[in-house]
Amino acid sequence: MPFFTRRQFVVKSLAFGAVSNPVVANAGISLRCTPAPDFPVPLNEGIWKSQGFPVGKHDYHVFLTVDRRMPLKELDCDLGQPHSGEKCDTPPLLDLEWKIWDGATPIKNWSANPIRADAWAESQTSCMLGGFEGKRNGQFILELNVKKDAGRLKDLHPRIQIVKSPGYWCWL
Repeated sequence: MPFFTRRQFVVKSLAFGAVSNPVVANAGISLRCTPAPDFPVPLNEGIWKSQGFPVGKHDYHVFLTVDRRMPLKELDCDLGQPHSGEKCDTPPLLDLEWKIWDGATPIKNWSANPIRADAWAESQTSCMLGGFEGKRNGQFILELNVKKDAGRLKDLHPRIQIVKSPGYWCWL
């Protein structure tokens, strides 16, 4: 096993980096990057299906995002049990199930239980509904089964966002 001095190691590493950069840059040209699908969704009682969206062989997370136009505690309670452990005066407004389909075939997915807010920003709040595994060059459909009308959450521009874990949306 050859040993290198620190200087030899740094010189060889820099030389390898200089040679490999054009290769990496050219490989990047073949990447196809698509923004994460973002669908406005009705939260009326009933079943809703998305348009088809592309997936690769990756894990994905499904988020429901709403505008944050009410006090945070009220919004958290409307979406589900708050993380803070605070008690809510009313039951959650959000009651839904979801599935991912590849044509007529259901895709194995997992659902967050219980659903609750888990991401907050100045203008919006999100809750992760769960995740699923994609397949190379797939075209999937999301189905939402809203079990009861979501009341005032419908006025907060609800939308579903499907994000590749850990958040990137590029594949070969």
